[in-house]
Amino acid sequence: MSDLHDELLSALSPQTRDLAPDITGLADKQSCYLDKIIPTRTLSISLTDRNCEQNCAHCNGHYLKGMQILSKLQTDALIEYDAILISGGSSKDGSVPISQHINTILSLPEHLQINLHPGYQPVEPLLSLKKRTPVVSFDLPGSDAVIKNVFKLPYRAEDYRQLFISYAKHFDTVPHICIGINKGKESGEENTLDFLATQPAKQTVFIIFRPTPGTELADAQPPEIKRVCEIFNYARNRLKSELLLGCMRPAGTYRRDVDILAWLHGIRKIVQPHHDLVEILKHHDIKVSDYYNCCALNL
Repeated sequence: MSDLHDELLSALSPQTRDLAPDITGLADKQSCYLDKIIPTRTLSISLTDRNCEQNCAHCNGHYLKGMQILSKLQTDALIEYDAILISGGSSKDGSVPISQHINTILSLPEHLQINLHPGYQPVEPLLSLKKRTPVVSFDLPGSDAVIKNVFKLPYRAEDYRQLFISYAKHFDTVPHICIGINKGKESGEENTLDFLATQPAKQTVFIIFRPTPGTELADAQPPEIKRVCEIFNYARNRLKSELLLGCMRPAGTYRRDVDILAWLHGIRKIVQPHHDLVEILKHHDIKVSDYYNCCALNL
């Protein structure tokens, strides 16, 4: 394992090498693998076309541009997919209008797994979807300031936590934590992890704030990689759930360093992992398995 550790270390930028935990003491490779998630067989659907009334500071509807529009969806095309992510822009109250499309969702082909991204709304209007056993991807902000300044909503972090509990009573609910969403700075992530330590979630997904052109936070910086590693380490010590690194994170050498460090910190499921990490693991005969659906669906 020392050769693997050394090669991963050498692939990191010099300024991040001190952040790497030592894995040379691992007795064998049983705990060393990578689930490489490339979600090409999950179709992302927007219920609101390109429209979003919430206009979050970090997104401003930008990520709706890569989604298919429900009203233009051709049923025949769905045979190419295993799963469907149902999301869209939010209303001013933070909700995605899923309840307005219940019958359409229930009529989707039976072979499709369903991943719901409801935003902030009560669970009760969505309970009729239980017959399709969907997974719910649930954003969990860590502080009241993030909700006010980034999400532009009047709620508290405690409101989101109670809503998460409500969803988890009825659906497989996968919490998503955006590291550094407060302009790349501390965003209450430990508060969220302390809460999740009391919950029976099977998985916890991390994404990382990525400054996006055309948004209020376009000129902000992503969180320092040292801070990202602090969160990985804190989560590993506090949670029993499986940890995943999701799709949104900065590109380039930042992504390479984060992906390698995430793996060294014990995160074994990574969406679109950097090719340097994949090639090094394969070179050392570490098992790399391919999965083709949203990370939240790989339960």
